[in-house]
Amino acid sequence: MPTISQTPNELQAFIAAAEKVWFEVYDSADSRRVIRVDGADYYRLPVRFSTRAKVISYFRKYWGITMSNTMFCNLKTVSRNNRLYVISGDTGTIAFIPRRLTVTGRTSTRIRLTAVLSIDDMSDEDIVNVRYLIGVSGRRLLILNRDQKNTDTRYQTCR
Repeated sequence: MPTISQTPNELQAFIAAAEKVWFEVYDSADSRRVIRVDGADYYRLPVRFSTRAKVISYFRKYWGITMSNTMFCNLKTVSRNNRLYVISGDTGTIAFIPRRLTVTGRTSTRIRLTAVLSIDDMSDEDIVNVRYLIGVSGRRLLILNRDQKNTDTRYQTCR
């Protein structure tokens, strides 16, 4: 579980790690282990992500339960023989690398910040400004909410 003393650099590293976890799960799928469901290909996730509970637990290192459930839904999984498979495809261009951030509010239990996310860690290419609400419990942080959800495949409202 990440613990942090909440300096701007540490918060930026925390956001960077949190924004990557969805890709870590999605990109871990084995494209050689494929099944076809309703005309779409699905790739098998490794054992460490073989169940919904394991994936949600992985997301919960950084994200609150509501956001973790939304992220899981947007993996578009199916389950076969007690294993999870994710739909194959291109996620498109997603800005997920924090280039800069500004803390806009802080209490003992909440941090509000705005981050400039880019698709490139060396330049401000395809940037998007994202506001985060982070819960603080001792030295543990969890992202409770973020805006710009419907412009990012990982956080879109699930049906």
